[in-house]
Amino acid sequence: MSARFNSAEPARALVPVSIRHAEAIVNAGLVRLLADCPHVRLVEASEDAAVILTDYADAMARLSAARPDVARLVIVSQREREWEVRAAMMAGVDGYLPQRCDADELHHAMRALAQGRRYFNKELLERAMAHLGDSALTVRESQVLGLLATGCCNKRIALTLDIGVGTVKTHIKSLLGKLGARARTHAVVLATQRGMLADLLS
Repeated sequence: MSARFNSAEPARALVPVSIRHAEAIVNAGLVRLLADCPHVRLVEASEDAAVILTDYADAMARLSAARPDVARLVIVSQREREWEVRAAMMAGVDGYLPQRCDADELHHAMRALAQGRRYFNKELLERAMAHLGDSALTVRESQVLGLLATGCCNKRIALTLDIGVGTVKTHIKSLLGKLGARARTHAVVLATQRGMLADLLS
């Protein structure tokens, strides 16, 4: 029978949790903080868990596996950049906590999971969602942004895309406005932070 718990179970049901964090000291700390959590029953094997607390790399690897874990995955990590949190959310992680979170928040997250809900640290969630409402770049603007990121000047961009230098300037002005950037370099920095360049430069 699957270890994944039924969301219809009462909130007082103890959720079997396995802690698999790569950093030993973090792993030990999580064990200690959850030892007296009223919503959790710690288990050794991930196969016996309904929830796995782990680090970013392990969670993303598990989510991309050909046969993903049945258990729900919660990330505890120092990786707090908006594109990293957003990528984890899009991959299907069930929770995301900063490694600096306190015991109260950790217990609150476990309570949410016991009730069949997901849990994301409020600050990280707001950061990840901050720019989703921005106007999307056009295909040409995305191409220009990708070339800016590789250090191309306006003339080189124009030659590469077979457009005029004036048109390049127009596209740059537009994408600066959409990104809320002050200058070309700032636009590249913001785009990198938001994970917009991953596909453009691959």
